[in-house]
Amino acid sequence: MIPSEIADGAIARRAFLRRAGAAGLVVAGASTLGDWAGVAGAGVLTAPAPNDTPADPDAALARLMRGNRRFVRGRAKHPVDSDERRRASVGTQTPFAAVLACADSRVPPEIIFDQGLGDLFVVRVAGNIPGPDEIASLAYAAEHVGVDLILVVGHEGCGAVKTTIEVVDGNIDPGEYAPLTDAIAPAVEAAQRSGASGADLLPASVEENVRLVTAQIPERSDGIAREIQRREIAVVGAIYHLQNGRVTLV
Repeated sequence: MIPSEIADGAIARRAFLRRAGAAGLVVAGASTLGDWAGVAGAGVLTAPAPNDTPADPDAALARLMRGNRRFVRGRAKHPVDSDERRRASVGTQTPFAAVLACADSRVPPEIIFDQGLGDLFVVRVAGNIPGPDEIASLAYAAEHVGVDLILVVGHEGCGAVKTTIEVVDGNIDPGEYAPLTDAIAPAVEAAQRSGASGADLLPASVEENVRLVTAQIPERSDGIAREIQRREIAVVGAIYHLQNGRVTLV
């Protein structure tokens, strides 16, 4: 557990970053190019002012979902991936969200949410499961880096979940995949108890796995739990759809 004085310092730092973003300042040599918001009903994408740091978890989630809509529409702007941003971010990082995603090559968070260099603190592992290393990484992001949101992203057709279904059904031995399948098995079993079977079992298990992981993160990290209680951070689940590129919230 990260000491309370560090956690308190992270909260103060987060508040400072928000004030700096609102004032249009450059923090520790790093500026953050703002999101590109769709104009309702107009079908036009406009750019807000620089340093548009989300002020709270809701704003952070909204920014990610706007980015995903741009990605789906083929209007991704690839913000702040310039050489200037790379050089400016050498001394510090100010991501607004942490993402726990599957390691699947088709689900790169920065691309599917159309975010740039330094915007996301990304943790990836097959099946998007919260092992000790992942929990420690997310706790660091929440308490020390100052993210406003932790988003757990599963995806349709997840191979780790598919393998776990085979293990739970007794069709294969997990072998060296046991650390993954042991973690995902409770989600598969929950989906089966809910009545899912056949072709419906995989998507139901993917969703149950996201729900399970979303609940486990604060249970396994006192620091993240404190941040949630203080309403400084939120943990949210989502599913990425390979067929159309959309992200839906769980």
